[in-house]
Amino acid sequence: MEYSIVDLEQRDLPALDSIKPDTWSSVEEIHAHYLTTPSARCVKAVSDSGELLGIGTALVFGATGWLAHIIVSGAHQKRGLGTAIVQNRIRAIRETPGCASVTLTATDQGYPLYQKLGFKDQSLYRIMVRPQDAPLPRADDSHIRACGADHVEQVLAIDREVSGEDRKEFLLPILHTARVYERGGRVFGFYLPDFGDGGVYATTEQAGCALLTERVREDKPVFIPEENEDAYRYLASLGYTEVKRIHRMILGPEFRRNPLHCYARIGGFAG
Repeated sequence: MEYSIVDLEQRDLPALDSIKPDTWSSVEEIHAHYLTTPSARCVKAVSDSGELLGIGTALVFGATGWLAHIIVSGAHQKRGLGTAIVQNRIRAIRETPGCASVTLTATDQGYPLYQKLGFKDQSLYRIMVRPQDAPLPRADDSHIRACGADHVEQVLAIDREVSGEDRKEFLLPILHTARVYERGGRVFGFYLPDFGDGGVYATTEQAGCALLTERVREDKPVFIPEENEDAYRYLASLGYTEVKRIHRMILGPEFRRNPLHCYARIGGFAG
């Protein structure tokens, strides 16, 4: 099969959900975000006839990068196309001066491929699910408010501390939707509603659990690093159960991060 790997364009967005796995939610919105930020470099694989075969994104955050949304149409899997897209996006990351580490979250299907390419296990995420009949906790929002202009630098500082990465360009366009936990003018955590997996980062357990109380109103699983036992215990107290664990992997040197302060990952594209 002849194909080309070229830049993804705005006009491609409506077709993306046609190739995603059936179990995934829509990927159109996150790719619309990717195309607005210089941190993201998206490509598509297309046949000579113009058929969309696959997609992949490289995210560059200074000295670190991520592989995101590596998807191959079900009809064209097991032909080396996924490997070609992954290798193409790794090159894009490593051609960026000073960017040596590549991180990703692996699906069960992709895990063997990433191992063959030299990725190593870095951590595991617990996937936590709440039963439909479990009551929602009462929100205590006395310290939770919308993210304002005066909160932005503190939010970005927390993100740098937790992720170990410089993601300012990537996050700035959506911080107006964020919720923050603030006391005495100081921000102790933030929550990104309806973006990716609904990330919660916090520097104290009190802030993290308060923001998780807001997060659980989103009717979707919560992904937490295995290192964060405080988040696990709190979610378990709300009736959440662990249904699976998935691999976070890295290619290249480790970098300092703080998973103890990640109460819910932002997404498979950012941790």
